[in-house]
Amino acid sequence: MKFKYRARGAGKGITEGYVEAPDESLALETLRRNGVTLLSLKVTDEGEMSPDAMLLLGGESSRHDAADSASFAEKTPPVPQGRPFRPGMVPDRTIRLFFRQLASMVQAGLSLFSSLGILAEQEHNPAFKDLLLRIQYVLECGLPLSHATKSNPIFAPVITSMIQAGEESGRMANALDGAATLLEKRAELKRKLFSAMFYPTFVIIFAFIVLALFVVVLLPQFRQIFSDMNIELSGLTRYLFAAGEYCIAQWKIIVPAVLGVFWLLTWLLTRRGPIIDRLKLKLPIFHKLILKASMARATRTLAVLSGSGVPLPVGLELARGAAGNAVVGDGFASLHQRILRGESLGDAAKAVGIFPNLVSQMMRIGEETGRLDNMLERLAAWYDQELDEQLKNTTALLEPVLILFVGGVVAVVALSVLGPITSALSQLG
Repeated sequence: MKFKYRARGAGKGITEGYVEAPDESLALETLRRNGVTLLSLKVTDEGEMSPDAMLLLGGESSRHDAADSASFAEKTPPVPQGRPFRPGMVPDRTIRLFFRQLASMVQAGLSLFSSLGILAEQEHNPAFKDLLLRIQYVLECGLPLSHATKSNPIFAPVITSMIQAGEESGRMANALDGAATLLEKRAELKRKLFSAMFYPTFVIIFAFIVLALFVVVLLPQFRQIFSDMNIELSGLTRYLFAAGEYCIAQWKIIVPAVLGVFWLLTWLLTRRGPIIDRLKLKLPIFHKLILKASMARATRTLAVLSGSGVPLPVGLELARGAAGNAVVGDGFASLHQRILRGESLGDAAKAVGIFPNLVSQMMRIGEETGRLDNMLERLAAWYDQELDEQLKNTTALLEPVLILFVGGVVAVVALSVLGPITSALSQLG
């Protein structure tokens, strides 16, 4: 079979040509060995590309392919239905562990079918065990693993693309290892962000709880004491007494209002959208942290996809979705469009503007040397390091702010209680 390809060579710009191979899998492997960045591939003389290969390359299958695929599906026995899936039914840790174990078994020489059977036997989660048995059944029917992962929402599209690339290139062990690595890196990034945000959030919430308990519970008792001793109250103490009485009288309104504000802030921070994401990048102190976290997610996804054999346009599209921020996602979308127009990745990154000059230079070097996979991996590691430094800087900056905040709360409490007592003692003296 003869295939027509469109690719970017090492320092040669966009090139088009033909490659002969028995099937599309060997054609893809031949082009990758030549060190080019594949943009498109299509059959020219005989045969048809498989639907999986066309999806891998970011294209659409022909009507003939769709008809063949539908005919094959009709001949395939229906997949047995197991427990219905709900969000959170299968923990992320279970999925990460599954891919790591599956990759280890395949690398050790076990078949996918046997590995899935072993993992299903030792799985304690009933829903996930049913899913593994259904995937095993799909393989038994002759369908690829990517067909099973694509049809289930617990597997991210990026994972399915990596598995498709492994199936097309014959490097399934590497693809599974890359999927496990990507999921582990994402979990590590999430843990770092949670650790960085937990300390200031805990301190602020704890300070407000202490202040609320003081105003509602303790101040009324001091008020009775001050009244019995005929102690003149300061303005701050009278204000806190009035605030305590108001909170006690209107607690049915105040408590839902506070919970509503907390829910609204949580919703805004977790909500995605162009306007909200732009506002996030303008938050004081946190804007650099949010930007670098999004860039770390996207570049890590692109690096792992590229190392697994996924074509660059598909990798950029999936990296856009992995960014978690519409502004950063638009940057990768611009890269995707410029690449399809024939620009080099390095020049496109420089023109987009959201990427530092070092990033565009590393991408350019990777293309010129034919080692784009390696450079993307270094780029992801660089962003991981940048994120670690930003987390340290943000924590160091928040510490004095939190100290001043807690100190202010303590000062208010001390002045409101000790001020009248000190004034009374001075009058007695």
